[in-house]
Amino acid sequence: MGDMGARAESRVTAPDRVGTPPVAGAPGAAVAAPAARAAWWRASALWAFLGSLLLAAVYGRVAVLNLTSGVVGGDLDGYENMWNNWWVKTALLDLHRNPFYTDYLYYPTGISLRYHTLNPFNGLITIPLNLTLGYVPTTNLLFLAALALTTFFCFLLIRDLVGNPWAAFAGAALFTFANGNMVSFFALGQAEKLSMEWLPLYLFFLFRAVHGRPVWEPGATAPARIDTRPWLYAGLAVLTLVIMSLTDWQYVMFAVFTTLLYFAFLLCTRRSWAEKRRVFLRLSAIGGIYAVLVTPPLLLPMIREALDSPWLSVGYQATARAVDLAELLGPTLANPGYLALALAGLGLWAAWRAGQRALAGFWALAVVLFYLMALGPVLTIGGTRTGIPLPYALMQALPVFNIGRDPGRYNTIAMLGVAVLAALGLRFVFGWAATRRPALGRLVLPAVVTALFLAVSLSGFVAAAGAAKADPPRWPPFYEQIAHDPEPYAILQLPPFTEKGLGEDHYMMYQVLHQKPIFGGRWARDHKLTNPNNFMKTASLFRNFWLLDYTPDWRTLYYPPRDFLQRTDYATQGRAILNYYHTRYIVLWKDALYPRWDEDAFQQLIGQVLGPGTAPYYEDGMMRVYRVPDGPPAANPLTLDVGEGWFQAETRPDGTVYRLADSSNGQASDVVSMNLTAHPVPSTFQFTIYTHATPRTVQVLLNDTPLTTLHLRPDAGPQQVYLDITLPPGLNHI
Repeated sequence: MGDMGARAESRVTAPDRVGTPPVAGAPGAAVAAPAARAAWWRASALWAFLGSLLLAAVYGRVAVLNLTSGVVGGDLDGYENMWNNWWVKTALLDLHRNPFYTDYLYYPTGISLRYHTLNPFNGLITIPLNLTLGYVPTTNLLFLAALALTTFFCFLLIRDLVGNPWAAFAGAALFTFANGNMVSFFALGQAEKLSMEWLPLYLFFLFRAVHGRPVWEPGATAPARIDTRPWLYAGLAVLTLVIMSLTDWQYVMFAVFTTLLYFAFLLCTRRSWAEKRRVFLRLSAIGGIYAVLVTPPLLLPMIREALDSPWLSVGYQATARAVDLAELLGPTLANPGYLALALAGLGLWAAWRAGQRALAGFWALAVVLFYLMALGPVLTIGGTRTGIPLPYALMQALPVFNIGRDPGRYNTIAMLGVAVLAALGLRFVFGWAATRRPALGRLVLPAVVTALFLAVSLSGFVAAAGAAKADPPRWPPFYEQIAHDPEPYAILQLPPFTEKGLGEDHYMMYQVLHQKPIFGGRWARDHKLTNPNNFMKTASLFRNFWLLDYTPDWRTLYYPPRDFLQRTDYATQGRAILNYYHTRYIVLWKDALYPRWDEDAFQQLIGQVLGPGTAPYYEDGMMRVYRVPDGPPAANPLTLDVGEGWFQAETRPDGTVYRLADSSNGQASDVVSMNLTAHPVPSTFQFTIYTHATPRTVQVLLNDTPLTTLHLRPDAGPQQVYLDITLPPGLNHI
């Protein structure tokens, strides 16, 4: 891209700025950069890389100082990301499975991980370190590497655009660290969001593929370009997009939107149609090859899953996660700093004045448009929602896109634009100073100015990053004991989904140690437990354990003293249920039991299932463990319990208990039945049904397969229904 006005129709092209010296002779000749300058460019990349490491270490000092003792943001998302890396390794190397699905969480039905923050590429590249250094230090090193590589890759991009390595490094550091989102990503331990490095690297390859490699002459404000190996850079751009697809899909969206904006911008510039056609063909080739590679294995399954799972849509949260205009304009972490903005303004003016209007204009447009997107669907000022609709509202209304909920992250591209313009401003300052102090202008003055600029611009963000906390893993001794147990079985951790105590990040992460399936877990899109396929919420007995952490009203709704069906007898079937699902241990996290946990109800239930007076198998300060002994199959292999979609149980004057079906929200009313055998069991499903005041049509289904349709009339009274059905093994919904 560079000056964005340079033509690349011949092998070597001169910049479009009048008065710039030609490169290595006549147009069309091969460019052979002097050896000294080649060494200088190599040195600039080396020192930029070392500088990136240094800044990453200072900014991420919490990770450095706690490298082996705890994960940054472990009590938030850090240990979730550590589990992600463990699962990718386990799925690929140990289980030889598709890592996008797991039954080690939400056992036994499992859950898709396509909309979880899995970032499988991070899992792949950390396998060697996880197996040698361990998961805790590797997770912290991953965070630090993301910070360093984001700065370095952004340096490569901006150096191509502005030519001056000092200005490029300052702009790259600004992009990485003067970013309130990055402070949040680091403190939360969000590895997938920290991995911003692939976005500037993609643009670096993209612009070289489209326009060629820039060659800068001393003192020039625009480069000549060598249009060699465009398909190599195009292939690297595609590869980087694939890596982004295996890291964070939102960065793929940012890359695509930036590419589309760039091409639309080029169409409006004064270029020949031949050049526009060439750019279009190269961009189309990159996009087409990427689509061929990614659509069948990744994109289509995600689209199908999104369309089939309306509960995934959390777009309604977008306004709360947008940038407040007052914070964007004020001295907050949402603002990169007034010095940076002033330099960006200077860079825009200087580049425009020097004839690089396309370069300056595109990045200025990107700043405006993407900051506008970051404001979300409705303008918020000082915490007050004005009701003024913004462009993001259009995207929020689209299928699949409505799954997104973080418009504030669009400032990533806006920040990149600010970084490029600020680098142009610094280049102008360096050039101006060099004409007045030639002795200092080459090295000393750029170094001093860059250091001062970064000290002023980054100090607040670096200080904020120091407030992050590294949470120690607190490995449970009991799990260390069973870690070497080769037998396959599951662990029922209670409460199964909780933010209390150490939090479900910790409780899920301990699977890295014991490596057994668990019934609960933390899934990025299901914090409110809206997933209708959650086994714990519907299965006989397991829901009883889950509800012990809820209010008595909730337990009474599902388990009143008297109900309209004869419920599962846990005294005779409880142990068989646990054995059927290979549940070896029931683990209670002591620090997560209060204030809501009903210990009396738990003791009553555990007494029913395991026998009166059952003592813990193991106990320490962290946990209380009950071992589930093996036993014979239940005499009655079928269970029956109330499912979802019912009002509370009521009693008629004659003593008959009934429930009204609740279809007000379109949800079906169901009962659940387990078949505790390995083969289908024929049975008869008997019930009485009637309608009040209004004729109704009721469809009866078994696991979404229609069985019969009933037509009810108020004057017909109660209708007795007998259905011969065959229940498959496991959990069934009627």
